Amino acid sequence: MAPRREVVQRKLSLMGQFRRDLAAYQALDRTARRREHYAIERLLQLLCESAADIGLQLLRADGYELASSYRAVFAGLRLRLHLPDELAERLMDACAMRNLLTHLYDTIDLDRVVEAVDPAVEVYHQYEEWVEATLDGHFHQADD
Repeated sequence: MAPRREVVQRKLSLMGQFRRDLAAYQALDRTARRREHYAIERLLQLLCESAADIGLQLLRADGYELASSYRAVFAGLRLRLHLPDELAERLMDACAMRNLLTHLYDTIDLDRVVEAVDPAVEVYHQYEEWVEATLDGHFHQADD
């Protein structure tokens, strides 16, 4: 079952907007980023959720059962669709930050939040490129 290219591309476009919004915080110094931590936290959450949603679309199209966690989505992409190991690990780490922020498992370390901006912008950009290449190489436009 091929994913509808336009669905994945729409989700990818939205994720790209979240990444560009987060990238705007790269120009801020540490103090300014700390003041904006709620917005940064929300963008980190949206990026993880978007990336996983796109991954689920690709996995479903490949016949994979629904993953039970974000980690399982990226592990499935690595195993079934050849997501590079390092990128899979970095996405898993990025989503671990999302879990910490969303579920408040621990006291939120604002330094950790503001330090996550640059790596998140980079990893989600790499993921966008990988998804585009995967769509071009493995999945085709659905019949109308």
